[in-house]
Amino acid sequence: MSAVLSGQLPREQDPRAGNALMAGGTALLACLALLVCAFLDLLPWRVAIQGTAGVATLVALFYLIVRTGLNRRFRDPSLATEQTAAAILFLAYVMYHAAPVREALTLFYLVVMLFGAQRLSAARLAALSALALVAHGTVLHLSYLRDQYSMDVEAALTQFAVLMIALPWFAAMGGYVNRLRARLAESNRSLAHAMHGMHELAVRDELTGAYNRRFLMETMAREHARAGRLGGSFAACIIDVDHFKTVNDTLGHPAGDEVLKAVAAAAGRGLRAVDVFGRFGGEEFLVVLPDTDLAGARIVAERIRAAVAAETEVSVTIGVAQSAKDDVAAVLARADQALYRGKAAGRNRVV
Repeated sequence: MSAVLSGQLPREQDPRAGNALMAGGTALLACLALLVCAFLDLLPWRVAIQGTAGVATLVALFYLIVRTGLNRRFRDPSLATEQTAAAILFLAYVMYHAAPVREALTLFYLVVMLFGAQRLSAARLAALSALALVAHGTVLHLSYLRDQYSMDVEAALTQFAVLMIALPWFAAMGGYVNRLRARLAESNRSLAHAMHGMHELAVRDELTGAYNRRFLMETMAREHARAGRLGGSFAACIIDVDHFKTVNDTLGHPAGDEVLKAVAAAAGRGLRAVDVFGRFGGEEFLVVLPDTDLAGARIVAERIRAAVAAETEVSVTIGVAQSAKDDVAAVLARADQALYRGKAAGRNRVV
């Protein structure tokens, strides 16, 4: 409700509000036709004004329902069925009072159905076609009772017969087009999912599921550029599994693979959403920490080291460096130098 009061709609409501306004624009075409007919003395101004006022009221009502969120209580929040049905019934009411131009106004049944065809199934369009036929038949019957001596019955029956042919056909074609649209939307979703999968394959390490070296280097380049623009900094942590060669030599490469997966799982937990963790190569991993100084990076690295020691059967040594007025290669070189100092000092530490 606060979003409504502030004049903002939830994102999923935006197209629904647009549909309500589109329906209003469609209805206003009928109003324009009524005013033109009144100007040409084909029907009384009273009828044209009442019809225009009624259309404006319906448009405002449906738009208000969407703006307040009441439409979400309906099975179809777009209210396409309700708006189309209301337009059909009101159009029939106007036709009853606008007998001289009734034949011309019958074209608006198809205009109204065209709006419904954007979202509705063939079954619903068929039901709305039946409603239009019943409504128009009722209009003709009541008009005959009122004007039986002046009404052209043959022309009215011909008009009704044409509608009996045109409206069901329109419903069938509208349903067919809607099915095509639904299939296209599903194909687009499948394509987007496939593209996302391909992107993940391109940026993920196959063994550990962490980001791969290429993505890590792209991230470093982005952070370096951003730090240069904004005057900030970032940090990089190179993580190396201690005595990994011994694991491979004594237990075999499958065991080594399991160690790498376990280290990746332990090290990747607890990072911020903006932090980027991945496999840098072999038994080395890299963490890129945006907007982080050396002290903050050391805390993160120590947390990673402790998590790996607690959750796996190996330890890691981590070299940490903060960006300065140099390039990405220099940052990585300093982190790598810190890593080797840590290994020389006895491993299982942060330098």
